[in-house]
Amino acid sequence: MQVTQSSSSSVYATSATQKTSKVSAYDTSSTQSTQKTDKLAQMEEKYQDIYTPIPETYSKTDEDLQTQKVYEAYPNYMTLDQLWAKRNSFYEGEPIVLGNIPTKEQEAQQKIASEKMEAWIGQEYGSREGFNEVIQGAQNIIDQYPTNQWAKANIPNAKELARFNNAVVYEALESGKTLEEAKKYAGSIRETFISMSGTNGMPNAYKPDFNSANNSVWNLGQYGIEGDWTKNSIYNNDKAMISELEKKINKFNFMLNNEQIIKQADSKLNPSERNLAQVDHYKEWINEKYLPEVQQALNIFQNYKIYDSVDVKV
Repeated sequence: MQVTQSSSSSVYATSATQKTSKVSAYDTSSTQSTQKTDKLAQMEEKYQDIYTPIPETYSKTDEDLQTQKVYEAYPNYMTLDQLWAKRNSFYEGEPIVLGNIPTKEQEAQQKIASEKMEAWIGQEYGSREGFNEVIQGAQNIIDQYPTNQWAKANIPNAKELARFNNAVVYEALESGKTLEEAKKYAGSIRETFISMSGTNGMPNAYKPDFNSANNSVWNLGQYGIEGDWTKNSIYNNDKAMISELEKKINKFNFMLNNEQIIKQADSKLNPSERNLAQVDHYKEWINEKYLPEVQQALNIFQNYKIYDSVDVKV
């Protein structure tokens, strides 16, 4: 079964962890570096009937259990790959080459394939509503038996991704969000603050060339705001991330309190590259999106042990 790992997992994806043995989510053996932190332990206990945390390691046994549970409840469940293959089985046109614009004949065949797929769903599941019920029901089971698909894919920071994701979900639940809202929120900010490459001190994803005529990023370097102001560096260390995020909050506060400096930096851009929405709404964006996310991440790194590492030079 195909599996994806995200806070808002695909309704077709499957991943599992044995719910009846939650301790497997955190290996407390002295021979392992993985540890269950006090705060995570407290939150897991508090929300044990609401949220099953993503484990820090991958277990095929756990995933097999999830698969078993899904098909026991929904024998006609199909993964995204299986559904896509079924849809393609109805397509009788010339193969569509990625990047090429489909011909009218190919578009017509695609439409026919879609109609046949819809008819098949009606025959197999009774109706589109019946199909959706199966998919949603299977997803509910998947949520009860999660597995760490980052670890399965050998993502270096799989453990930290799981810890951070779980911590954000717990904090979101604490703030009054529903479980669905909490999981979506965790997915929306996770990769902004945890490196999936395992690289320490990851630089901004985009390094602007301020001397380029096509540059559209404000040059605020003289005020301590390097590169793209929406980005932050990522370090594989709690202390280093706390320092980075505290600096980020100070930068946002500077921008909020110095509108004229921001407008001056914007005026120096090539007119064709100026983003009027950015200069007109940057305060709104900071207050409603960027600042709350950084504050939430800071709260996580201050109160949860995300990394096992002790010292990182920033």
